[in-house]
Amino acid sequence: MWENLENRDIAESKRQTNGNVLKKPKKDYLNYGEEDQMEIQGFIDSHMKRNVVIFFYVLTLGILRLFFHWYPHLHLKATHTRCSLKKANKVLVIDNYRKYKSYFVKDIKTLDSCSITNQEENILECNLADGRQKKLYQARIIKCKKLLYVWDDDTETFEKLMGFDKGVTRRQLHACKGQSKEKQQVKRVIYGNNEISVPVQTILTLLVLEALTPFYMFQLFSLIVWLAENYYYYGVAIVIMSVVGIGTSIVQTRKNQKNLRGTVNFVDTAIVCRGGEVYETVPTVELVPGDLIVIPKEGCEMQCDAVLITGTCVVNESMLTGESVPIMKTPMPEDSLMINLKDNMSHTVFCGTKILQAKNKNDDKVLAVVIRTGYLTTKGELIRSILYPPPADFKFETDSYKFIGILFIIAIIGVIYTVVSKTARKIHGLDILIKALDIFTIAVPPALPATMTIGKLYALNRLKNKKIFCINSRVINVSGSTDCICFDKTGTLTEDELDMWGIVPVDNKEVKSPLKQVTALPYTSEILRGMATCHSLSLINGELGGDPLDIKMFESTGWKLHDSTDPSKPYQIAVNPAPNGTEMNDPEIGIIKQYQFSSNLQRMSVIVQSSDSQDFTAFCKGSPEMIMALSKPSCLPPDLVDKVFEYTVQGYRVIAIGKRCLPGVTLERTSKMTREEVECDLEFCGLIVLENKLKPQTAGIINVLKKASFKVVMITGDNLQTGVHVARECGMINPTQNIIEVIADEPSQYQAPAISYKIIGSAVVLVKYESLMDVEKSPLRNFCFAVTGKSWGNIVKYFPELIPKIVVKGAVFARMSGMQKQQLIEELKNLEYYVAMCGDGANDCGALKAAHVGISLSEAESSVASPFTSKIQNISCVPKVVKEGRAALITSFGIFKLMLCYSLVELSSVIILYGIDANLTSIQYLFIDIFLILNFASFFGMTKAHDALDRTPPRSSLMGFVPIASMSSFLTLSVGFQLAGYYWIQTYSWFTPYVYPGRDEFASYENFSLFVVSMFQYIIMCVVFSKGRPYRKPLYTNIPFTISLLVTTLICVWMTAGPPQWMVDFMELKTTPMEAVYALLGIALVNFLCCLFFENIVVEYFLGRILAPRLSGVEKPPKYTQIASELSKQMEWPVVTEKQTILNTFKDLNGVYNESFEDETNRVIITKC
Repeated sequence: MWENLENRDIAESKRQTNGNVLKKPKKDYLNYGEEDQMEIQGFIDSHMKRNVVIFFYVLTLGILRLFFHWYPHLHLKATHTRCSLKKANKVLVIDNYRKYKSYFVKDIKTLDSCSITNQEENILECNLADGRQKKLYQARIIKCKKLLYVWDDDTETFEKLMGFDKGVTRRQLHACKGQSKEKQQVKRVIYGNNEISVPVQTILTLLVLEALTPFYMFQLFSLIVWLAENYYYYGVAIVIMSVVGIGTSIVQTRKNQKNLRGTVNFVDTAIVCRGGEVYETVPTVELVPGDLIVIPKEGCEMQCDAVLITGTCVVNESMLTGESVPIMKTPMPEDSLMINLKDNMSHTVFCGTKILQAKNKNDDKVLAVVIRTGYLTTKGELIRSILYPPPADFKFETDSYKFIGILFIIAIIGVIYTVVSKTARKIHGLDILIKALDIFTIAVPPALPATMTIGKLYALNRLKNKKIFCINSRVINVSGSTDCICFDKTGTLTEDELDMWGIVPVDNKEVKSPLKQVTALPYTSEILRGMATCHSLSLINGELGGDPLDIKMFESTGWKLHDSTDPSKPYQIAVNPAPNGTEMNDPEIGIIKQYQFSSNLQRMSVIVQSSDSQDFTAFCKGSPEMIMALSKPSCLPPDLVDKVFEYTVQGYRVIAIGKRCLPGVTLERTSKMTREEVECDLEFCGLIVLENKLKPQTAGIINVLKKASFKVVMITGDNLQTGVHVARECGMINPTQNIIEVIADEPSQYQAPAISYKIIGSAVVLVKYESLMDVEKSPLRNFCFAVTGKSWGNIVKYFPELIPKIVVKGAVFARMSGMQKQQLIEELKNLEYYVAMCGDGANDCGALKAAHVGISLSEAESSVASPFTSKIQNISCVPKVVKEGRAALITSFGIFKLMLCYSLVELSSVIILYGIDANLTSIQYLFIDIFLILNFASFFGMTKAHDALDRTPPRSSLMGFVPIASMSSFLTLSVGFQLAGYYWIQTYSWFTPYVYPGRDEFASYENFSLFVVSMFQYIIMCVVFSKGRPYRKPLYTNIPFTISLLVTTLICVWMTAGPPQWMVDFMELKTTPMEAVYALLGIALVNFLCCLFFENIVVEYFLGRILAPRLSGVEKPPKYTQIASELSKQMEWPVVTEKQTILNTFKDLNGVYNESFEDETNRVIITKC
């Protein structure tokens, strides 16, 4: 029963965590039930539909074809007929990601190997995702997102093509003796070349694609309208801007494509076995799954995923993990188990990793079997995730598109008014058409996208000066909305390297006193021998290479590691005591076999043999809880758990070592022993204690983030107690918070899955209670959760309804795998947090990609998957990114409001003038569009970010109550004051109304009044919408912008009050007497004061801070806020089933706190020492 429940919940959790829409019945799918599940539809050509569409191409002068260029899936539906996949010649693949859909139109192709003459070799062998192997003479295939799918007649679906990592046993891989050249060629027909091809498009292609985007097509439409109106100047300016914009976009796109290709494109040669002892050197692009290759002893860069069959390799996997640490790879055992790369990573060398050293016994060849090539490799998956990122949900961008749609609706209303009013006055039809189309170019400003990028570019440049680099400019605005920051621990919050604190030997079920000097132990000490041998270190050019923890541990022993050159000895690596302080004749210990460290198993082990003994010994090193579980209960000291807790709660990294004697086991037997046979019935040897110090900047930065009300989370692969201590030490968890561990157990044969809550760290506060019983019954409302990776996995499977609560209150997530880190990030996003992830790249790649904002502290190649990369290796970059993001977001808001209000203010001026068949002159348009708006937009984003982080992030939605109120009030005031100026000037006795002369001569008092009032309104909107504190510095600190505003204001006053004759003629003005000038300037001043009052007092203060929070439904709070509010009311949850007393917790803190009793009141008082 529980097994079925587990399978059901696993499937359900997959769908919940990857954001895909649940599968609907009666549809066809690719990768059904997987994270990358996509819907697929079949289509076949329809000649009738195609002819009808061609007819409409001609009828619409190609506009319909342009529309289908933007929406190719609609073109497919318009020219093809839906049919079954079996009959189809084209398919539509629909990738559903939450509320977003991506469409891919693909041709169905047929592959065969008819060019190969050998009929026996002429069959295409395909390994499918479900583990089956198909042999086909012809294969119907589609390619989607760089992967190939093969038609399977049995299931009548397209199945994903896989390498030798599915449906193959480990014994079958060992049986691979090489492939003939002909068979390799046939396989290459279906698998293709072994290359990760990143296309670099030609300049002409990029030019055409960029020019055909809706934005530039609208600019072309605007240019045609302007030319028809003889509005050349602004048209030329827009053309220049467009050329610069297109050129910049092409250069940046080409640069990004070349950089990505340069990162992944590498051609080399490989030595391939053709069977027996026949070897041939071939280009690596010719490799296919099943090839047997030779790993060069001097090392190389791997161009495929391969499993080691013989020999060992030392590998640098920084390209995939971001951690530049040499890792030992060992041969895969030969047994009947199915290959599973997740469980066999220690035997697999991955594409993109660098082999530093390869060796085998007796100088034999190091052999590996190719299992995946091209985009099937691990590196290929990384590049695919960069090429096809999930759609980002950012409210500002989606709302901006909605507003542009609203502008189009307003433009249509303006067009209707223009057509009706001018037709009623019997204006010429062509003039009506041009004026109507001109409304669109006014209402929807063509310069909007160009000006929107300005704020982000300034922010990117400021970050670059702070040694923070960004490869995706759109993420800048998203970073401004961040309200949750997740941190890796080791290398991010703490120093990269661990320092040896000491060891705690265990002998005869007794925990001995801690020992600082490991070298003081005798040669016969078991814990010393374990530390000297239980590692995966190797010598690379005479230097120790491997995990930093292993290096620190080994160096503390004072022993030396060397390669064994004696062919008679069964080992290649040996250790022996250093000459100083030891006997020279102490025997060496050889490492016979290694079982590599597994994060899932939390341990590694070795089989060793001393040169003075025939017996073998196994040493196992790992997490204390794991080694204790594998040890004989009879050898465990009764106080061992307390001792482990004593060190971990203080933040030390604790590693345990156990040993097992293997009497009577032969050398041949050791080569076939599984790790399960070796890692059992251990004798517990002791504890290794290391300290991982906080980086100097960590506590201060965490304090800044906490004061700014960020949710701060630690996601680490380290021990839970160590993570909790570091979180306490750096201030991530407040001293007043209780820490509750969530323990989720999987079901057994007789027990349902269970969840419990245990206090592992009580609040450190000065408290007074009437009795110890009251201490134990104190409220736990101020608490946070700590969860291990094991419990997290069980929660996802069996208690998915608790995930939101645990995520909202979670502070420390320990022993988390890379996949679980990514899963947690997705859950935070589902609760509507805007999540930033900061890590050093080690095991963080998935989380960095999944977060809204990924900040990598690694300079390794894997940082290409993270939008931000900091060259300063500490978390001080996080508040810098957030500050600049907030400044850029406020700038984008301001510029968008500026451009929207500018277009509508100009539209209102034009509509009013259209009522008397007048208009603004071409030079007046030019003055407004270039001298005022483009000038202001160029300097608007130069205002720097504020020095402090405010407690609330800026609004990210343009459709919110406050932004709409802001723009609506400004536009209402602007139109009102325009009408005031328009009608006021008509009250003077010298006023003469405008009469349309039949040609474009628009100089009039009405034109002058509206032009004067509106040009001051453009200056006003720049001041009003240029927000300063709390996200940006005050406007006056932006010197160029301030000077620009002052100069343009003076020019506008001069143009109003006393323009020279040349300006009057050039601008086509009809000036007024001074009495009207004073009135117009007064109207502009009152307009300015009213806009300032409404924006800052009415909108921002009254509506934004007082009214909006009290009106339910006006601005819906995010999900996490609603959950936190519900939790604050659930006084009985969580029910703590196991509780460590507060007094004992304080005692465990090594005397940091003490206790005293007041006899007269019998109260327990816990005080800080």
